Amino acid sequence: MNVLRLLIPTTFLLLLSGCTSFGLFGEDVKPVEVVTKEQERVKLNLPLPTPLSPRPVEWIVITPENAEETWTKLKESNTDLVVFALTDEGYENLAITMAQVRNLINQQRVIILQYKEYYEAEQ
Repeated sequence: MNVLRLLIPTTFLLLLSGCTSFGLFGEDVKPVEVVTKEQERVKLNLPLPTPLSPRPVEWIVITPENAEETWTKLKESNTDLVVFALTDEGYENLAITMAQVRNLINQQRVIILQYKEYYEAEQ
């Protein structure tokens, strides 16, 4: 029984290794040939975004000296009375944030233009 257990794997291994020792696989195998073919870059057809055309906003500065007068004018003009208030520090923070947004948009525009130039450059 032990001999049979040893004989079957040994026979199997001899059959596998025997094929290579007789040259059945070695002579007919051709080396792999790698062929590279250059492909043209596809032109980017990214339309530039339309320029931003902001709508006009009227700012009314209300101070303790003109608060009553401004409130009366707004009531007389028959508009909805809504007041948004900013402190001087809040207005400064808003201005800085808007400048950062403009800078980010400009940086993204430059990146897009560089990608376009890279892909459409003559080689």
